[in-house]
Amino acid sequence: MQKIQSKEYFDAVQAYFVNHKDPARVYSFLLNTLWTHKHKLSDKMYYERVDTLKMTDNCVSFYTGTECALVLCSNTEKTES
Repeated sequence: MQKIQSKEYFDAVQAYFVNHKDPARVYSFLLNTLWTHKHKLSDKMYYERVDTLKMTDNCVSFYTGTECALVLCSNTEKTES
């Protein structure tokens, strides 16, 4: 599992999620955004098949089946466990 802490990316994912509820599309949007901004991602991240996402006030978790592939949190002070 990879964890990213960024208010900028979290806000972008929240805004995208408003009109695109499909977890795979939201995950793809995030990966494209990270790639555009030259954020270092593992090669495995590009081949994950995300089918579920869970969103809280501070974090978005992307799942492939029951395994969490990526957690994106808005800041370091308020991370969810």
